[in-house]
Amino acid sequence: MPDLSRQVVLRAVMPILAEAYAGPADPRSTNFVNNAPDCGVFGTLDGLSAAQASTPPAPGRSTAAAHAEHLRFSLDVSNRWLRGDDPKAHWPSSWAVQTVDEEGWMRLRERLRDEYAQFLELIDARAEMDEELLGGIVGTVAHAAYHLGALRQVAELVSQSATAAGGTAS
Repeated sequence: MPDLSRQVVLRAVMPILAEAYAGPADPRSTNFVNNAPDCGVFGTLDGLSAAQASTPPAPGRSTAAAHAEHLRFSLDVSNRWLRGDDPKAHWPSSWAVQTVDEEGWMRLRERLRDEYAQFLELIDARAEMDEELLGGIVGTVAHAAYHLGALRQVAELVSQSATAAGGTAS
């Protein structure tokens, strides 16, 4: 089997990462999300108020805000690595944000989008594709897909809880 070029690998993998974060480019053809508009990480988070993002889906469980911060933190670590740094990360601290106010929620989502955009730029700037880089990209895809699934469950549970308590789902 011949080695695959950098362009072939990126054309295969990066749309899947984009689907996880932004949703499918073409809702008629998806890899793992549903066909609803804004069904990726960004759309799921944007559909939550700060209060919902700060509500745990069950006692002792992480909030949507915590998942968002964890994703932002993980992309920051990846970005530092892609810049050639040796990022020492204290992963437990990536879950420290559990509650946000409206301004903090908006800022967290902006920072997540910024880290994601930087990740895409840094990958694009890499001239060579090696096993370590490919592993990092595939790991980022898997990580995003996992947290997208978790976020969609959290969003559903906190929306149901708000509705049952007499509030609104948004």
